[in-house]
Order: sequence, then C-alpha cells, then structure tokens
Amino acid sequence: MAGVLHVAIVCWLLGGTKTLPAENPYLPALLQRAHAEYRSGHFSGAEKLLLAALSTIEKIDPAERAATLIGLGDVYLNEDEMSKAERAYSESAAIYRRLSDKSRTALALRNLGILYSRERRDGEALRALRQALQLARVDSAEHVDLMVGVLNGMGMAYFLQGNNSKAENLFKQALKMVSDSGVSFDTSEPLNNLGAVYLAKHQFQKAEDFLQQALKITEMSAGPSHPDLTFTLTALGALYAETGRYAAAEEHYQRALKILEPDKLALETRIARVLHGLSAVYIKAGRKAEGENALLRAAAIARNNPSHSADMAAILEDYSAMLRKQGKTEDAEELRVEARRARVRNGLVTSAHNPF
Repeated sequence: MAGVLHVAIVCWLLGGTKTLPAENPYLPALLQRAHAEYRSGHFSGAEKLLLAALSTIEKIDPAERAATLIGLGDVYLNEDEMSKAERAYSESAAIYRRLSDKSRTALALRNLGILYSRERRDGEALRALRQALQLARVDSAEHVDLMVGVLNGMGMAYFLQGNNSKAENLFKQALKMVSDSGVSFDTSEPLNNLGAVYLAKHQFQKAEDFLQQALKITEMSAGPSHPDLTFTLTALGALYAETGRYAAAEEHYQRALKILEPDKLALETRIARVLHGLSAVYIKAGRKAEGENALLRAAAIARNNPSHSADMAAILEDYSAMLRKQGKTEDAEELRVEARRARVRNGLVTSAHNPF
C-alpha cells in the first residue's frame, strides 16, 4: 500500500534564491536550470546540474550549499537513492541549525522524516517530523506551505505504521490549514494520501473522489506526463483492482509506466513497483501469463537494486513464490535468499545512518 502514497517533496527553493557572491557567476544559471529540470520531472538532468552547482559554491556561502543539498536530496529521494538522499538532507539540516534558520531546518527535517518513513524507520521518522513541526509552528503564518508539508509527512508516517485514523486526521488538518489561510496552494499530496487512507479502509467511493481530485490538480499544475502523477495513477489502479474494474486498473498502471519509462535509468525502481501492481491486476483478471511476465520484469529490476527499499525485497519474495508454484524450487529458493539478504542489508544500512 505504501506505493500509493504521494511523496513529492516541498519545493526546495523555499523563499527564493538570495543574491549570490560575485565569485560564483555561473551558479544562478545552474540552479535555475536544475530547478526547471526538477519541476519538469527530469530528475537525472537535475541531479547533474545540482552536483555541478555544489562544486562551484564557495565555502563562505553555507546557506547556498544547504539549499542546494536539499534540492539534491529531493532528486535522490525521487530516484530511490535513499542513502544519498539521507546524507544530503542531514548535511543541509546541520548547516541550517548552525545558521539558526528554523524554517529551512524544518524543511530538511520534514524530508528526512519522509525518507525514514519510506525505509520503515518509524521511530526516527516521527522524531524528525515532530522536530520539524515544532520549528515550522514558529512562523506558521508565513510558511503555510511548510506546515502543510510537515502535517502531510506525519500523516504518511502514521499511515505506513497502520494508524489510519491518525493519518486521516493529519491529512484533514493539512487541507483545513490551506482552506483557512486563503493561500493558493497545491493540495494534491494530502488529497492523494487521504484517498489512500480511504482505500485502506475499503471506503472506495470516498477514495476515488479524493484521488480523482488529486489527479486533476497534478495534471493542471505539472502537466499530463509528470512523474508525480504516477503516485495517484497507481493508487487509482489499486482501487480499481480492489473493486473488480480490471480494465480501468490496467489503464492507470499502463499510463504510469508510459510516464516513467523515458527516464527508466533514474526511475527503474519506481517502474518495478508499477509492474508489481500491474502483475497483481493481471492475475486477478485471470490473465496469468501477462501477470507472470509483468512480475518477471519487476523482479529483474529488483534483483539489480535489492537494497533500494523494502519494496524490492517484497517483489523478489512474490516472484520466488510464483517460481515455487511453477515447480522451479531451486530458482525459487535462490530468489528467497536474495530477498532475505536485501532485507538484512536494508536493516544494517538504516541502523548505520541515524543522526539523532
């Protein structure tokens, strides 16, 4: 169910880019191009430009380094490069703490919290998000978008822990804050995530209503082919599969694949998740051969990226179970062992990177 959450990141240029030192004449152009690439969903291009920008930033300009690191962390999180994202966010948070910049420290902590949630480091996720909320409340009137982002992140953390009631309340708080502020703000994330909660509760009509709202907003703000759309498309695919509307489910998963495949090298683990969901649709619809083929494609990606997330281990486990049913016991056992090793490696990695 985690794959249906909307985890797009708060804009990393919160508050705008300040005037840069004269020693960095090319930095503004690099950052503008990187921001344009990110907003367009071209994450590999944004990554290259941000790395180039980091190499030009002077040591006397820690604030610009911290802002660029948040941008780089956002790119890595979208690419499922969790360890790289964590290092970028952690360094950024440390810099902003030294600068006593509360709002941007909250932003870095909020993104760290989302990352920890994705890795199922539940305690660390809630600690980071609670710290972010405390800091964001200081200037909440000026940074409604930041408060909404933190509340959304906390809702995601509770949802992944199975606390749907708490998650629902937090997503509703986020939406109410936007409504009360009168500020124009993209509400696609909390709407999407509220839809995911109702899907988990089997309140299918409510789920569909919220997910359709989220899809329409994202299409209007980002266009019809942005990777952010895939969160809502896969959520709708899961909903339609649950309610027996298999043709509609397939249509939404296939649309998500079409969006992700042009940048397949950077987004291949996201492609694997979509294929995993699509395979379940085919199996439910009685299209066994197509389901097995989609799962095979997902497993091939997961085998190349076993430590990217627990989702990759889950894909390997499902493929192992499929091979066992086919009587291929040796291959099935090999996959099962690979999945177990991936889960152990993920546990070791997450234990080694705790900044709290």
